[in-house]
Amino acid sequence: MPEFRGKVCWDPATAANTIGVEAISPSPAVFRATHAPLRIQRARLDGRQLVLEGQPVDERAVLHDFLSHESNTGALLMPIVGESGSGKSHLVRWVREHLALVDDLPASREVIYLEKHRTSLKAVVQSLIAQADSDELKQLKAEIDKFTAEIDATVLARRLIHSLNETLVAETGRGVSGPARQLFGPQGLGALLDDPHVSEFMLRPEKFVPQLATYLLRDRTKGDGDRPPKFTVHDLPLDITDVSKASALAKKWVQVLSSKAELQEITIDLLNEHLETAINRSFNLGMGRLLEAMTLVREEYHRQGKEIILLIEDFALIQGVQKDLLDAIVEAAHREGSTRLAPIRTLMAVTTGYFRDLPETALTRVRANLGYAYDLDVPFSEEDTGEEAIAAFTGRYLNAARIGKDQLERVGHAEPPNACDVCPLQARCHDAFGTSADGYGLYPFNRSALTRMVHSTASKDEPWTFVPRTVLGSVIRPVLIEHARSLQQGKFPDSSFSESFPTADIDRTLDTTVREFIGINDPATARRREQILEFWGDAASQGVEIDPTVMEAFALSPMAAGSQILPEQPRRAAESSRHSGASSGTAKTEEKTYRPSVQRSLQNIEEWVTRGEDLQQDYARAIRTVIATAVAQRYRWNAPLMQAQTNVKEKGWPNNATVVSIEGSAVAGISGAASAPIQFKRSATNSRFFQSLIRAQEGLDQVRGEDVRRLATVAEDHSSALATRVQRNMEITDDDLVLGLRASLLGAALAGRSWPGMNIEELLAAAVDDGESWKGVGTMSRPERWTVAFNQHLAARRTLVMHIRTGVGISQGSRGAVGMIDAARAVPLLEKAAANWSWEAPVSTIPEWIKPAVKPFVSWPALIDSQITMLNDLLRDIRLRQPRSTPGKNTLASIKSAVDRAREVSMSLSTQRARDLDLLLARASAVEWSAISALEDDLGRCHDDDRPEAALLSARIRTAAQDRGSSVEVVRNLLCVADEWLDEALKGAEMRASSSAAKSAADGVQELVAEWRSLGAEGVDGQ
Repeated sequence: MPEFRGKVCWDPATAANTIGVEAISPSPAVFRATHAPLRIQRARLDGRQLVLEGQPVDERAVLHDFLSHESNTGALLMPIVGESGSGKSHLVRWVREHLALVDDLPASREVIYLEKHRTSLKAVVQSLIAQADSDELKQLKAEIDKFTAEIDATVLARRLIHSLNETLVAETGRGVSGPARQLFGPQGLGALLDDPHVSEFMLRPEKFVPQLATYLLRDRTKGDGDRPPKFTVHDLPLDITDVSKASALAKKWVQVLSSKAELQEITIDLLNEHLETAINRSFNLGMGRLLEAMTLVREEYHRQGKEIILLIEDFALIQGVQKDLLDAIVEAAHREGSTRLAPIRTLMAVTTGYFRDLPETALTRVRANLGYAYDLDVPFSEEDTGEEAIAAFTGRYLNAARIGKDQLERVGHAEPPNACDVCPLQARCHDAFGTSADGYGLYPFNRSALTRMVHSTASKDEPWTFVPRTVLGSVIRPVLIEHARSLQQGKFPDSSFSESFPTADIDRTLDTTVREFIGINDPATARRREQILEFWGDAASQGVEIDPTVMEAFALSPMAAGSQILPEQPRRAAESSRHSGASSGTAKTEEKTYRPSVQRSLQNIEEWVTRGEDLQQDYARAIRTVIATAVAQRYRWNAPLMQAQTNVKEKGWPNNATVVSIEGSAVAGISGAASAPIQFKRSATNSRFFQSLIRAQEGLDQVRGEDVRRLATVAEDHSSALATRVQRNMEITDDDLVLGLRASLLGAALAGRSWPGMNIEELLAAAVDDGESWKGVGTMSRPERWTVAFNQHLAARRTLVMHIRTGVGISQGSRGAVGMIDAARAVPLLEKAAANWSWEAPVSTIPEWIKPAVKPFVSWPALIDSQITMLNDLLRDIRLRQPRSTPGKNTLASIKSAVDRAREVSMSLSTQRARDLDLLLARASAVEWSAISALEDDLGRCHDDDRPEAALLSARIRTAAQDRGSSVEVVRNLLCVADEWLDEALKGAEMRASSSAAKSAADGVQELVAEWRSLGAEGVDGQ
């Protein structure tokens, strides 16, 4: 059995060459092979409006009506009306192709055919007067031939602007009132066009005038697209750059038009109204010249006894002679009891909008002689979905694509063969994908896929409209040409298919239950299987398994054995009006009816995944609130251990897209959504999960157990994200706390409570001490700048330490003060903080709660230097009077002995001096003299050049920070005072040396001084 997988029964290049999107493109053979009946209906003229009436008719009815309807004036105008791409030109061409087949068509009828692609002024005039012969007509053709041969589009465009200017300046506006009147005359709109700066703007390639000039000189070519029929607001010089270069009058008009929308519309109407006159001026034809020529043509054919059949494929494209042409084709042939002109029957394709803008004279003739037009804007409906008509239309084009243009042209007028007849897969293919009524296979489509793809590419405002050009250009050609490769590779339908064919509002979508089932059981090809089930399987209306041949063709296998097969999904009516609040075709299939607001939210969540619509803001917010709240309620504030927070919304965990981001929600694009810790993709599983959350929030039943468990899992999995967010918002992340702890340690160093080398327990105690007990404590003298810095830090320390405690501690209850520190978390952070005893953090990285406490640290090195300098000075004063080798008790004994001897030799001290010495001796007896040596050792380590820089810095900070009490200063003060006293005593002794008693005292003093000096000498020798 031949394999169906990846079958492509057409050549993409041949299909591209055979299937066009314009009625003018195909050869007669291809045109006949691809023609399918159009949807045509009579429309009665009600003023300038068309009102559909009666039943649809076919092309033969139009042809018969056109040829048989008798006009009492001898001039019949039958409009074929429809929007662009509806098949108007196709119908006119079909009439032309079948005129020769009409048995009773008399030879006296002369057919004039104005083709859509031959709409240059030269081609139009030549077509209209080709068969008539007179000197006047020959002269007209010669003039046009000569003019078009000697001019190019650029020159003609400038002529058109100039001619419009002349035409508008010549208009006085007589009888015109209101704002429009100011646009006429030399000071009006003509002055604007006459300005070189403005005219250059209007001559830009993308503007109307240059394009019109091109179209007037050359015929339509493939790829031209729809030509602009008239001026639009886009062509007005409203956004002209550097308007200052324009004349004062032109500048005024630019400003006026830019600010007054009503004048813009009047200006556009005025330009379009005088456009044909300007074109005739530019071609030197003069108004009425073509009317005269057509009158001559009709007179000539009248003499020959002929009736004119005029077929116009697109009246809107016949620019420059429309008014004359209309006047000529509605001019009565019979006048005053006699026939002067040949009768004329005109079948004219015209867009709906252009038809409504036809001159009243033409519409009056249509109403009088016919009363109706044939309208091709006949949509399908919910009652008449057009499935068979769409299949018939597509089937003929698919067959033509398989056969190819060349073979069709060889067949000629005969009925083309059915390419499927020679295909070995025909039976399987037709059973699985279906055929049109003509027997043409619909593969790679089927009826469901075709109908849905037509709906998908139709206008959202008119979803039931069938526009042949759109179907050819947006459905048939892309699938046969652009998607052929992905079909061969087993990748069809791919992602580009999804982008090109979103499910239309009027079609039911694949239920999220089915999508979820597929996602679980076939995750690798879930998206493709969903597309196939929705388009080819009519949204799984027959269950998740459709015809195996369809699955084989698209390289998909049946669902895995053992998978739970869903029961057949009940058919749901297509939506009649999703925008009117009617029940949606995608509403859930549950029998229970919820209140409208809940139903709307469930429907929107369903369509978020089935139709790719935005999840509305209110519903997304409700979902985010449930999820974000669940995470907050589940978190126990113990990983890491920290103070519980009552309002996490204000502490970095709000119920918005920065926390819970939902793909395709109305606010998903806000700043921070891309980095949200909780992310939900657009998927069926998430859609059902969200619906359960909405039901649970409303206190409704039908909440799936797996969704409750999933919410708990989401809450558990993202607890750390909450903690991180709260820490970041409160500025108590690990990095923040390290900075805070370092600031606290340095502040404690100012208080003499911490320094490098202390054990971690002592450092932790100092770091979390708020310093309240430090005020006024400390007996060691400090430099003034040290004291100022300490007081400044101490004023901000409480806030600093409270944040540290919050970050690494817990409290009793949610509002209580922190009563326990989490050492397991605090110690590693403290160790990191204590690794560096300098303050080098950039201001931008410092949390706000730390900044006030670290302001003194800007001069941290200078603080250390000043304290080291003070300590060096103290030590120098001491060592000048008491060497290290002399024990402190010896020094004390010597000073006491000297004082006692002084008293013995009647060298009494002054009262104040005696009191000072006695007090100092008492205090010095109570202090630790070993502190002097310890200080000396510490200061020595501060100047050891062989140590690393970091070690020297630590030594300096440790030396400066330690509170050594009063010992050093007491000893220093004693030594200095004693030294001063001895110097004073020596001088006194010298003054009293004249008497024997005095001499004895003086000798005693000399002995004391010698003894004191010997202490110092011993110290010096000992060092």
